[in-house]
Amino acid sequence: MSKSRKAQLHSSVHTSSREIENQAWELSRSMHGNVLTLYVPGMFVVDGKRGKYRAVSITGSGCELQCEHCKGTLLTTMPPTPTPESLMAAGLAAAERGDLGLLVSGGCDREGSLPWERFFEAIATLKSRTGLKITVHTGLITGQHAKALKESGVDQALVDIICDDKTAVEVYHLPGAVNGIRRTLDALAQVDLEIVPHIILGVHFGEMRAEHRALDVIREYPGRKYVVVVLMPTRGTPMASISPPSWDTVAAFIARARISMPERLCSLGCARPRGHYRRNLDRLAVRAGVNSIALPSEAAVEEALDRGLTVEWRETCCSLD
Repeated sequence: MSKSRKAQLHSSVHTSSREIENQAWELSRSMHGNVLTLYVPGMFVVDGKRGKYRAVSITGSGCELQCEHCKGTLLTTMPPTPTPESLMAAGLAAAERGDLGLLVSGGCDREGSLPWERFFEAIATLKSRTGLKITVHTGLITGQHAKALKESGVDQALVDIICDDKTAVEVYHLPGAVNGIRRTLDALAQVDLEIVPHIILGVHFGEMRAEHRALDVIREYPGRKYVVVVLMPTRGTPMASISPPSWDTVAAFIARARISMPERLCSLGCARPRGHYRRNLDRLAVRAGVNSIALPSEAAVEEALDRGLTVEWRETCCSLD
């Protein structure tokens, strides 16, 4: 191929990408206004602001799945609440501190499920005795569990959207995950429990495989917001040295997601590589029309203000409005 032809193709791709970015930006502004919401969740401190929405693990550090990207390491960053009594104590302490809510998470058994049965009553008691918002990482659940979570007062269900069978087996060690996610979404929608889908870009050893199919799945279910996160190469896991998708690849995904679902809010979640990567991604994500960013870099704030957006801070998980 001649140099002139290569230059023409490169220019065409660049122009197309810029057009998509501009379209996504304009859609975001027309549908959701000129605001970028910045979230400080958990125990993080950003720009002097401390988060008031901590995560706890109802399985402690235990997880039978041992997914390739995590190996249970994320659970070690959460205070363990393996009994209803310890969950109650954590929730009451959070309310006493003036926290706004609690993220209840944990590791999965070999079927991809969490031991929710033991905790329904504790969650219901916390909801009746405090003003805390309660968000849960559901794992795979049945209709009965979805109903019990709703009746206990859970405010939001966070669900990782897995759409690739190979990823389900090789990363999550859960062959039935794709169908299981569908059943979980059906169960949550049936009881009208708010679903906040999460899409993990590059979770298949840094490779983008079925992430765009996740958008098709999300569109089929009710919801106001979805969250995009990026593989974080984590020490002590088989993906420690894996490169995540490039920041411009992630930004392009955000722009195309905006165009495909203009009415929904898009949040860039706290799980994404730090440092130089985060600064570059945050700046591009703002240009691509993202509505909110968790743990924002200074570059995100600068880009938003330069583009005339109003910046609003929240001290909760980015799943909440």
